[in-house]
Amino acid sequence: MGAALLEEFGRGDARAREESWRYSKMALRALAQQEFVAADANAELPETLRTQFDWPATRRRRVVVVNGAVSERYSDLADVGAMVTVGETGGTYAVRIDGKIDEPMQIVYVSIPSAQPSRWQTNTSMVIVNGFVTLIEQHVSLDGAGVLGASRRRIDIGEGARLDLVSLCDLPESMSLYRLLDVHLAAKATLHATHVLLGGRMQRLDMQVELAGEQARLESRGVFALRGRAHADTQLDVRHVARDTTCDILWRGVADQRARGIFHGAITVAEGADGSDAKLSNKNLLLSALAEIDTQPVLEIYADEVKAAHGATVGQIDERALFYLRSRGIPLADARRMMVTAFCREVLDGITDVDLRNRLAGLLVPHVDGASA
Repeated sequence: MGAALLEEFGRGDARAREESWRYSKMALRALAQQEFVAADANAELPETLRTQFDWPATRRRRVVVVNGAVSERYSDLADVGAMVTVGETGGTYAVRIDGKIDEPMQIVYVSIPSAQPSRWQTNTSMVIVNGFVTLIEQHVSLDGAGVLGASRRRIDIGEGARLDLVSLCDLPESMSLYRLLDVHLAAKATLHATHVLLGGRMQRLDMQVELAGEQARLESRGVFALRGRAHADTQLDVRHVARDTTCDILWRGVADQRARGIFHGAITVAEGADGSDAKLSNKNLLLSALAEIDTQPVLEIYADEVKAAHGATVGQIDERALFYLRSRGIPLADARRMMVTAFCREVLDGITDVDLRNRLAGLLVPHVDGASA
């Protein structure tokens, strides 16, 4: 089953799949040793779980997916009317957005465990014809028997359109999740994506973005904060295909106890994509001698007149800054928490909605609280 999972979750030829999963093979092998049954798409959602995603700002603009299937019972799109249509064709959910939506929309993926390990998968195609949309994607789950979820999504952003995507995965230790996000941007289209990865037995995000039209722009922000034996693997693949395209990538990672984080950021500037501007920054903190973070920035340029910069670091808390805070009377645990929280919050600065930004910052705190001394 391990080879089958690798083939199912991987991209490209066999060698490319092997290479992209080399830091996560042990986690994948552990999953392969389990037998999974189909998850119950009609599972009841307890109130304690619903409160995790019932944000007042997204009521009546929410799609809820239960164990891989869109739930009419829990979804509500009353406030967006004809601007948003959701249908199903050949096992793929198709979402079409045509027009500016003033308030955020929300897509919630809920995983409900069965009596024994279970799995679900879902395919989504989203087209943003024009306008400006803020989309909050949230993955929540109950702890229990293991759940393995797989989500594949294709997003096409039309000429001049903009998508602000905020993705939150706050998972219990029993949940594993694979996500493939494939985004295509037309001329002058913009994607501003912020990903927050917290907890989980294994989280894997494959995000591939094609800047296909002139002056298309990507801003990618992300953070993973891991404790215990949590495992998060992020693979970014950005391709500049057209002239005068821009990508600005800023990711942060924190690993404590025996957690492991992986970040692979690849930027390719294709032949003819002159005038492209590409930046990638990845900084990471190790809070325990047993934690591990692997980072790999990759930059390939086949065009002229290009601006490009990339860098990655893995380090520990700055002891001088820690000493400064302690000399001001701040206890050690509080000083460490302040520094780690500030390090993580940097990626949230691009979220213009203050309430949403503060909510995400609050969810980060339990994952950095009590950091190893």
